[in-house]
Order: sequence, then structure tokens, then C-alpha cells
Amino acid sequence: MAVANRPWNLESFLDSLIVELDKARETLAVKAINKPLTYTVRDVNLEMQLFPSFDGSNVKFVTAEPGQEGASKIAIQLGSITDQQIRKTTKDPTTIDDVSIDLIEDIDTETKNTLRKIGVTSVNDLTEIEKKNVDIERISNKKTNYSKLAKLLKKARRRDYPPSVKNVNFNISKSNSFINVEGENLVMDEKYTPVAVFNGKLAELEKANKDNLQISVPMELIQDGPNELIIVSDPFTVYKMKLNNKK
Repeated sequence: MAVANRPWNLESFLDSLIVELDKARETLAVKAINKPLTYTVRDVNLEMQLFPSFDGSNVKFVTAEPGQEGASKIAIQLGSITDQQIRKTTKDPTTIDDVSIDLIEDIDTETKNTLRKIGVTSVNDLTEIEKKNVDIERISNKKTNYSKLAKLLKKARRRDYPPSVKNVNFNISKSNSFINVEGENLVMDEKYTPVAVFNGKLAELEKANKDNLQISVPMELIQDGPNELIIVSDPFTVYKMKLNNKK
């Protein structure tokens, strides 16, 4: 027997259908990297007798059994598609330096579904929307708090790519003492100006990027014993180093 359904609107139904189609295209986009897609199926019709059920977010179907009445008929026509067509109509797959919103536990399911409906599936997607000054709260009918979401996504990205210090040079001279830090993911948020604190005092950060930090250190702050350097690279990342004074 057909499962009792509930009233639904066309917009929600189309949203759920488009999301599923987007997922299918994203899967094909990954497959097209290694194997060209050249299907030869043309003009094949498939008709199914189904009982549809819609819960307000997802559409599910139950196949009608022989002799059952009241089922809906769905007709599907299969066509051809190539790897070139997929590349033109589908964005690039999520790369290793990006973070999928599906993997962020702090974002609730409703927000994830709302974002996917407007094409946002990763941190980079949100960044691109931000660059174009799109009001994500308005287009999502106020279902998404952009400022809160942006913080969660940046925090998740930082958690997946923590800073790694590989080499530190502490150069001391009367004219110009400085610290040179080399590593990976030292700075991730280009909009945030990192802060350096040397022995409890602010130090001048002359250069700051993903791989290198250069900090100018006043001579009067340098101690004979261990010196402490603290770097605040973004609102979610603080790391501390102990440096020996070798004159």
C-alpha cells in the first residue's frame, strides 16, 4: 500500500530533485578525470510504477507490486553525455586543500541542505560567494547565519591544516635583530593580520605568508636565557616557541 503522504509545494520538490542531480554530476566530474565518458545509449525509455513519498525535504519511492493500483507512472529517457560536456557544466571536484561542509560536525543538517541547494558544498564555495558580495542570508530565506557559518568553516579548515614549523633562525645584531620562521600553513587567513609577541611585548611582523614569517625584534627585549615567541596567525590559531639566545 502507498505510504500516507503530506502536503508539499513545488519549490521544495524541485530543490530536492536538483540537489540529487547535482550530486550525480559531481560524481561524474570525478570519474571524467580518469576515464572519458562516451555513452552510446540513445532514446531508451524506462517507465516505472511507483508510490512517491515526500517528507518536506526528500522524495522517496516505493515500487508498485504486480496488480497494485493507484501508483504513479514515471518515465525516464536516457541520453548521451561526454567528459567535455561534464567539464563545461560542472565545477571542479573538491581538492585536498578545501574542506567539504558535509564533514563539519558543527553545522547542522538543515543548514547543510540549505547551502547545497544554492550550490555551496565547501569552504572555497563560500569564499567565492563572499568575494562577489552575495547576501547568502537573503537568498537562503534567512535560514543561514552567514557570519556564524563563515567562522565555523574557517575553523574547520584550520583544524585540517594546522601550522607546522620546520626551521627557526634567531639572528641577533646591534643594528637589526630578527627571527625567521619557515614551515607550512603558518598563515591561512589573508584577511587577518597576524600578531607576534616576543617576551610579552608586541614585535613587528615584517613578512607573513603561508611558508614564512619574519619578525623584527628590538635589542632591549632579548634575554640571555630562553626567549618566548608567540604567534597569533588567525582567530583560531596560536602557537608558541622557545628560542635560545646565541650571541
